[in-house]
Amino acid sequence: MDLQVYLLLTNKTSIQLIDKYKVLYNSNYKQGDTVILYHLDKSKPLTSAEEVNTFTFTDELLTALNYFPLGFTLVPGSNHFPLLKFYLSHPNYDYYWCIEEDVDFSGNWRDFFEAFSSVEDDFISSHIRRYQDEPEWPWWPALAHPYFVIPQEQRIRSFNHIYRISRRALEMLHKALLSKWCGHHEVLIPTLLYEGGLSVSDFGGKGEFVPEGFENRFYVENTPNPKGILSDGTMRWRPVFEKTGDKENKLYHPVKLKDE
Repeated sequence: MDLQVYLLLTNKTSIQLIDKYKVLYNSNYKQGDTVILYHLDKSKPLTSAEEVNTFTFTDELLTALNYFPLGFTLVPGSNHFPLLKFYLSHPNYDYYWCIEEDVDFSGNWRDFFEAFSSVEDDFISSHIRRYQDEPEWPWWPALAHPYFVIPQEQRIRSFNHIYRISRRALEMLHKALLSKWCGHHEVLIPTLLYEGGLSVSDFGGKGEFVPEGFENRFYVENTPNPKGILSDGTMRWRPVFEKTGDKENKLYHPVKLKDE
């Protein structure tokens, strides 16, 4: 059985967040570990009466890994850095799930994770598209290297608010980032892995990267548009969901938690 870790990425300290951690833990404790990947702010420390497994990081991460971030904050574009920091100190897992705190699932999380237990792809995410599908998406040019170029026509994007990535994919990304590749994670991760010969697939929706039988299975596809604006469907950028929707067994984003 593959060893997996389920990372809940957050900077929240709410009761709702701890409840979500418990749900993930109870769904997966036999398959792997559940960890809160916590963005530590000295003015807002993680406090809870509950015993939780936590891995903390700060904004110092932007320079500590010797990668090239897009800017001086993790958002936009550099929020793959915490996962890579975790991987470098915990390289023993076969697969790493990264789940942002505003993602929810309208079913049993265990059923969702088990659906991919026999899928060996190196990277699974949502809304995976080629440049030709959404040529006006603003983050295509962000992928850059001082000496090498991947033409925009060969680039692909993904919507990475929940994804699963293999150990060998993280090893490849770590080496690529050390070699001065940089960019928004939604173009950097899928493009570098795909160009490097690793396997990429989609949780649901529609398109060439969706495995047979998974069309719209775990989320409902957005209405296509050249700008890549995700404004409908169940996995979208905006507007925010006030609560998890009522479509059965679907991923929803963004379902916002409240701070304490």
